[in-house]
Amino acid sequence: MKRLTVCMAVCAGAVSAYGADALRVGWAQADITPERPVALVGQMHKRISTGVMDPLTATALAIEMGDEQAIMVSCDVIFTQRAIQERVREAVRFKIAEFDTDKLILNATHTHTAPGFIDSTFKGLYDVSGDEGVMKASEYAAFFVERVAGAAVRAWRGRKEAGASWALGHAVVGMNRRVHYFDGHTDMYGGTAVEGFSNIEGGEDHGVEMLFFWDGDGKLTGVAVNVACTSQETENLNEVSADFWHEVRVELRRRLAKDLFVLPQCAAAGDQSPHYVWRSRAEAIMAERRGLSNRQEIARRIADAVEDAAAIAAKHVETRPVFRHAVARLDLPAHSEATMPFYETDPLEGVEIHAVRLGDVVIATNPFELFLDYGVRMKARSPAVLTFVVQLACQNLGYLPTARAVAGGGYSADKFVVGPEGGQQLVDETVRLINGLWN
Repeated sequence: MKRLTVCMAVCAGAVSAYGADALRVGWAQADITPERPVALVGQMHKRISTGVMDPLTATALAIEMGDEQAIMVSCDVIFTQRAIQERVREAVRFKIAEFDTDKLILNATHTHTAPGFIDSTFKGLYDVSGDEGVMKASEYAAFFVERVAGAAVRAWRGRKEAGASWALGHAVVGMNRRVHYFDGHTDMYGGTAVEGFSNIEGGEDHGVEMLFFWDGDGKLTGVAVNVACTSQETENLNEVSADFWHEVRVELRRRLAKDLFVLPQCAAAGDQSPHYVWRSRAEAIMAERRGLSNRQEIARRIADAVEDAAAIAAKHVETRPVFRHAVARLDLPAHSEATMPFYETDPLEGVEIHAVRLGDVVIATNPFELFLDYGVRMKARSPAVLTFVVQLACQNLGYLPTARAVAGGGYSADKFVVGPEGGQQLVDETVRLINGLWN
């Protein structure tokens, strides 16, 4: 902590760089925990919540510089929906007319222990009309919209001159969950202690991409943390929970600042999860020897990366970075044998993506549970020094598997509305949108 304090003092000298076109940043947080029992979305069976293990949070980051704007809101839910985002935009537009609500982005952390927004999904799997005292998904949606819009407005109204700096660290969180066999088929979480086991189907990305924000006195106010893993370590609970991002927030506030804002982002992770499919016994023993739950162990790894990088990032703060924000709406081809996952997806027309440049980094969004390879293609072709890919943003279009995954089949590659052809088009269009921010 001493090292971080010294570095923070160094960046305090940057206040002289502020001016009329300086960066302005605002933060806000809202509790989006349902106030009554709800149906928890994410498993293929109905679960009515029996209580709250930890709160669901929406964290809003507002950025302005010159005529450019952005509000990004990360939410502890399984997915976002186009209609929900439009309702949030409408509520924000009513309160802050000067903000272009096309520049508002919602993203989900993909916890499996939070409510959804649709009353009846997958042939009534989450229908609670006969459950007395249980909050309907549509009721939760109204509650969610009010709370999230309020956080967005507070973040925008709280903008102050600020500085930003990026950093890159590493932590093992997400791992490929698709197990491939010699006969050519693939199973999600398939057994590996069998003669037919061949390999884990795809790769992993253990990078922790970070964007730090500092006030005029050099104090760290918040950090966006991007990891290629969904928030589903304890996905089968019957309690409301933000999953491991709750422990991450607790640990970062303990180490860095008690009032720190943490904006979680899930990178391309349609084929990733925090669950081990091999070497699992050794991992469990090591966690037990540390006296940590798996969620606490994940938080330790992420917090180690963020704490280490914060000391470096504090020495490289910019108050006047290039700030540009582009929005595009794509018509992606539907898969010829398109089938819906077990929760309904949004309409395929006008698929919304964003590219937000801040200095040397760019944040690129998409609305899929996007397989990792697509995210790697985007990052490898991007002109940015560091590219943040954010999945499940703005709307929900389910899994987008690779050609390799479709050939192997299995859950996550058997039900999808956009296939590999559309996935490559998404990559190309995202790279084109990013390139436009540098040209």
